[in-house]
Amino acid sequence: MSQLSDKDQYVKNLFNSIAGNYDMMNLVMTWGMLPRWQKFMLNKTELKSGDIALDVCCGTGELAIKMREMVGNQGKIWGLDFSEKMLEVAQAKVKNLGYNNVNFIKGDALKLPFEDNTFTVVTNGFALRNVVDISKAILEMTRVVKPGGRVVCLEVSRPFNPILRLGFNLYFFKIVPIIGRLVDKGKAIDNKYPAYTWLPESLKNFPDQEKLKAIFWAAGLEQVKYFGLGGGAVTVHVGKKG
Repeated sequence: MSQLSDKDQYVKNLFNSIAGNYDMMNLVMTWGMLPRWQKFMLNKTELKSGDIALDVCCGTGELAIKMREMVGNQGKIWGLDFSEKMLEVAQAKVKNLGYNNVNFIKGDALKLPFEDNTFTVVTNGFALRNVVDISKAILEMTRVVKPGGRVVCLEVSRPFNPILRLGFNLYFFKIVPIIGRLVDKGKAIDNKYPAYTWLPESLKNFPDQEKLKAIFWAAGLEQVKYFGLGGGAVTVHVGKKG
């Protein structure tokens, strides 16, 4: 594997450090709405029994496991991440569930270790903010999905409504780091941001909904749409490979 960039190494160390509390913190920070958002996202995949799907930057495997429930025993799910600790949690979940058709692999979102046109659906949840090159990540997801298949991403976004945006900024940039300190104690990762300070910081230069839609189009995806949830605090982007 090639040497990681400074950002990649930092993000990897960050997620390794919070893997044990990641699922709990996601529920806390989203006020319990995360499962509802994930359900909406997964409905947009249109996965069915027997399909094969990939979740890029799979973390602790939540989306991969939910997709396995959609494809059943005849389908197959892959989850890819570069955080060893996240993958350990994911693999433990699958073992406890007794699933033998969910596979987790360590890898790079910018260089997916799969052949072209492999998957019915490729997903990504709350991870595009953490990759070094968003356009390349979407290009790779597009490459490995089959013609007619879908690329579906769930990501944090800023609401269009100025009042909602004000409330979002207050919560995401001020309150989330405070909540996070209960877990990470404000400990800096690699002498940079503490984990739950980085998560909001990562949104500052992230493309808005329209710009991300344009990146989907530029990657060769068609019928690109996005759907705001939680008042626009998160957005599901969907594109279909022609």
